[in-house]
Amino acid sequence: MLWFESRPYKGGGAVLLEDERKRILIADDNKDLLTLMQSILEFAGFLVQTAEDGEEALDQVKKVHYDLLVLGVVMPRVDGIKLLQLVRTRKEYASVPIIFITCSSWKQGTKHPREMSCKLEGFRKPFKNKAFLKMVTALLGSEQEEARYN
Repeated sequence: MLWFESRPYKGGGAVLLEDERKRILIADDNKDLLTLMQSILEFAGFLVQTAEDGEEALDQVKKVHYDLLVLGVVMPRVDGIKLLQLVRTRKEYASVPIIFITCSSWKQGTKHPREMSCKLEGFRKPFKNKAFLKMVTALLGSEQEEARYN
C-alpha cells in the first residue's frame, strides 16, 4: 500500500541550494525499493538522497531541506509514523508533502496517519513507475519532470 500526504509547501526557513531542482529524501529499509524509486526520480530530473532507516532520515532532514519525503512505514530504529511526528515539529517541514509506502495493511492498535490529521490517499504495491512519478510530480507541482520520463 502506498500512502501519501499532500500539503502545500510554504517555504520559510529553507536552506538555499545552488541547484534549482526539487530535492527528495527516500527512507525505507528495503534496498531494492530504495534503488528503484531513486532511479525513477533521478531519471526524471530530481535530486534524490536515500536513508535505510528512520534515524538516518531524521539526521539528513536536520542537515538539508527537502521538497518531498518518501517514507517507509515499517523501518528499524525509527518507523515512518514516528518520523512523521518528529519531522512535523520542525518549522521548515510543517507543510512539506510526505508519501508513505507500505506493502502491509495497518496493524490493530497502531495509530494510522489519518488519525494524526494527515490528508492521505493510497494504492497497493507493486505500483507502476509512471503512477509513482505522477504522484510525486503532482505533489511538487512540477510537470517538467513527468514529461522527461514519458
